[in-house]
Amino acid sequence: MTNFNNVYERLLNYADNMQIIDTHEHLTPHKNYLGDEPDVLNDYFSHYISSDLQSAGMPEAYWEKSSDYKIDIIDRFKMLEPYMNCVKNTSYYRSLEISARKIHKVDEISIHTIEELNARFKKAASQADYGRYIMKDLCHIEVSINDNWADDMRWSTTDLFVPAWQPGFYMNYPVEGTAKIEIPIEKLTLNEYCEHFRKYFIKQIADGAKALKFPVAYWRSLYFEDVDYETANALYNDAIKTNNAKTAFPKKLQDYIMHFILKVADEHGFVIQIHTGLQEGMGNNLENSSPMLLLNLFDKYPNATFDLFHTGYPYERELAVLAKTHANVYVDFCWSHLISPFAAKNAFYEMLDVLPYTKIFGFGGDYLFFDGVVGHLTMAKQNICTVLAQKIMNDECDMGLAEGILQAVLYDNAKRVFKL
Repeated sequence: MTNFNNVYERLLNYADNMQIIDTHEHLTPHKNYLGDEPDVLNDYFSHYISSDLQSAGMPEAYWEKSSDYKIDIIDRFKMLEPYMNCVKNTSYYRSLEISARKIHKVDEISIHTIEELNARFKKAASQADYGRYIMKDLCHIEVSINDNWADDMRWSTTDLFVPAWQPGFYMNYPVEGTAKIEIPIEKLTLNEYCEHFRKYFIKQIADGAKALKFPVAYWRSLYFEDVDYETANALYNDAIKTNNAKTAFPKKLQDYIMHFILKVADEHGFVIQIHTGLQEGMGNNLENSSPMLLLNLFDKYPNATFDLFHTGYPYERELAVLAKTHANVYVDFCWSHLISPFAAKNAFYEMLDVLPYTKIFGFGGDYLFFDGVVGHLTMAKQNICTVLAQKIMNDECDMGLAEGILQAVLYDNAKRVFKL
């Protein structure tokens, strides 16, 4: 009789020895750490776990203070410790301990180990090739699609990364970043404004961009209604006339511009990455981020590929149905294995029942710092291999198909769709 553990270990060994394509990161390509100098608390607590700590009652000021490397690390850790003890059960915390153990050979993150962990992190992250060591040597990541909010795509085009570009400021002028491209908006008509986007988008493609990234659910609904030109033009002219576009465009004007962006993406057969589901941080509006709000876009722009992030958690089933019924909609597990390994395993199991496996991207680290990728990828492989082993045990697939699915969701699908 086939033993589950043997099947799981065989699949995990396969995953550990294959190349990975990482569909989403926020890493800084030319720097190995976030602050002025390497500091493990500044990196490890920069996001994700900070939300759990605040959910446990930690004042936000504590989080900000914890990143100040000029303060003794023991004093900073003591400040966090009461809240740390409340979140040791969470997957965010688990990921960090996996990273500490796999990279720095420190088994736990505690008051007893934090100085040693910090010393080892400082020594490692000070090496010029540290990012390469993490991504290539430890993770076997061939390439990551990286969104580092840069306007110049060439800045993040290396043999480790290809860039995604956020064009969302065109919908919500003005925001930081627009000044860099010097749009004299008060002198542009709406048509000229939109054509400026078209030209800039073509430039980004030439400079290596592989996807457009939209995190707009953090500040507005994902529903983009069709707005006629006359309405949009009147709103645009009013925005220019009344306040010289010093406040955000009204929603209907944003909607019109988003449809223009998608029209251009459709013309180029480009990939659209959209944040759906849970937003990082505290106090966000989850209703803004349901993937169902995007339904009207999929048929309207059939040549664009929609890469919907985070399995839409907690809207995984809705997203599965959207991907099942629309050829240009894909499910992305970036961040998902971190949010809840249990939910990610359930979603992956069910999506393999519902979807062609060629429509699933199995991993995107979605971290700001290199160490985090190691913990997240470890959890992702464990989740995927657990599900596939269970399917073999249930006679739902054989080993050959399971290994083919592993190869597809962790490499082949992204390689094909993003033309890498």
